Amino acid sequence: MSTAPFGSWDSPITAAHVAAGSEPIQRARFAGEAIWYSQRISDEEGRTGIFVSRTGRFGDGELVLPCGHNARSRVHEYGGGAWEIDGPSGTLYFVNATDQRVHALDTTDPGARPVPLTPATRSTVRYGDLVLSGDRLLAVRESHRAPGEVHRSIVAIETGGPDAGALVTLAEGPHFLAWPRISPDGRHLSFVGWDHPHMPWDETRVYIQELSEGRPVGPAVAIFGRAEESVLQPEWLGSSTLVVSADRTGWWELYRLDVPTFLARCRGEAGARPAEEVPLLSTDGEIGGPLWSLGDRWHLPVEHGNRILAESRYGTSSLVWSDVRTGEHRMIDCGLTSFSIQDYREGTALLVGGSAHRVSGLYTFELASGELSPVALSNARLAHADHYPTAELREFDGVPAVVYPPRSPGFSGPAGEVPPYVAFVHGGPTGQAVPMVSAHHAFFTSRGIGVVDVNYGGSTGYGRAYRNRLRGQWGIVDVQDTVTVLRGLAAAGEADPDRLAISGGSAGGWTVLNALTTTTDFACGASYYGVAELTRFVTETHDFESHYIGTLVGPLPESAEIYEERAPLNRLDALSAPVAVFHGALDTVVPQSQTRRLVAALERLDLPFVAKVYPRESHGFVRPENLIDSLETELGFYGRIMGFDTPGIRRVHLRGRGR
Repeated sequence: MSTAPFGSWDSPITAAHVAAGSEPIQRARFAGEAIWYSQRISDEEGRTGIFVSRTGRFGDGELVLPCGHNARSRVHEYGGGAWEIDGPSGTLYFVNATDQRVHALDTTDPGARPVPLTPATRSTVRYGDLVLSGDRLLAVRESHRAPGEVHRSIVAIETGGPDAGALVTLAEGPHFLAWPRISPDGRHLSFVGWDHPHMPWDETRVYIQELSEGRPVGPAVAIFGRAEESVLQPEWLGSSTLVVSADRTGWWELYRLDVPTFLARCRGEAGARPAEEVPLLSTDGEIGGPLWSLGDRWHLPVEHGNRILAESRYGTSSLVWSDVRTGEHRMIDCGLTSFSIQDYREGTALLVGGSAHRVSGLYTFELASGELSPVALSNARLAHADHYPTAELREFDGVPAVVYPPRSPGFSGPAGEVPPYVAFVHGGPTGQAVPMVSAHHAFFTSRGIGVVDVNYGGSTGYGRAYRNRLRGQWGIVDVQDTVTVLRGLAAAGEADPDRLAISGGSAGGWTVLNALTTTTDFACGASYYGVAELTRFVTETHDFESHYIGTLVGPLPESAEIYEERAPLNRLDALSAPVAVFHGALDTVVPQSQTRRLVAALERLDLPFVAKVYPRESHGFVRPENLIDSLETELGFYGRIMGFDTPGIRRVHLRGRGR
């Protein structure tokens, strides 16, 4: 074994390896005897393809979505629920990214091409959260009628016969809508709705729309939910009973609702029975999470509504099997410590997830035998596994973190030298870091740079109280918690206190910029498409998050002064370390204007920085060439600032003072 300074170790894990392994699986379903799933294709400019595995064996996936099509919805900008498969007919329905129209593809005909079902609107009308209900396709429709004017509704799209493509509006009312589900008898449509200024993890309600012959009768009625309560994912157990997830105890738990009773109470019917939710499943964790992508699932009624399969999370995930009739449940070790439930069929669960020792991907899990089998992996080309770090769940003064120490089979650091560390700050800010097999993290740790993921106050997976720690404190609590973790590593002699870096994207980028302007703990930082100021941001960002800052910092106009005070852009004179910024020119969530203003101020003050803008990227990079360039630039930047060589990485040139 060779000895070399931490950060300068030779590593076979290149940025190209990381880009090639950035192929997450977003959604999966059983249909007939096959398994269908969507996955990013790095070799095709990062488009999302749809695959079918007819055997369920690893490596047997067949790409069915033709080139030139990209299954991605832009409802809420983050999309979700962009496709659905009709097993009996083999027809695939999907939202195409370029025009946001719903298309149908006959996958039984090798020569078939996608046929649009919905009108051309130049993407001013978008669809998401697709789910089949008989011969109709339910969807959340988002209409951009004028700048700043957005309207949403739940629609049913006819899928066959002479009326194919015809739309019927089933429900509207709340500004935001999710999880449209029609009861087995066809008499009721359930969904979740909420309005500004709330986000779906803050306050939502369950609505019921009565139907007659597939058409709405009267307005939708809110039957369940209250102030400061997030209600998620209503699913029908039978024609009159719903199961929902709600956090009224401070933790997302499952409840059963008798819909006719709740409707009678809402109508004020004389003699109506008291409408009370029935606790159905409570665990030591949360059965729910932040709804960033439409169609997310944390529980699934199975076995004709007599059983429930659920994911319970407290830091890591557990699979739960519950008997609806008796209330009994048991925890099942499925071999994954972070996962989402996709589907279930005859004793087999379909899961997307991973662990500290299993690559993230799509797996089948046999409940009776406990057998876990991969179908497709997000990094099927993983190489040099002996260079990958092992994740360690740690806690520092009450702040959960996942630590990845440096690891290389060929190198060790000099005696007495302590490694540099990078804290990666997740976005959201309601995200959650979990132990995983990460090519991205291995890119750093295999070179002798430690990595730590911080679950700062505001993260999900630890209950509402922990999530609410960030209310009014964004840019303060997140920074303090990150500093706490890194100081803890330094105090333990595991990290060099003079060589600490911080990196994050989106909301995490805001934390980076605040950390560099309010503390002196960091040698440098990297902000990916991060928020730099608030006053103009709230007028420029998209509708879904346009009032989010009111919760994270404070409502306007009374908090206008705090917006100015809290913004890193306005206190760059206190910038304690060089910064690297990366942004996509097509970003509509955090517009590129945020980075333009930041760069202009850095240049005006002659402060040291690196800036990269990628013309064909939006919020979250997907194109391999940009993933490679940004990652190599970030590593080279760390080496330049923290004083170690980066073999195989070109020298990074700073702009401003110190270049």
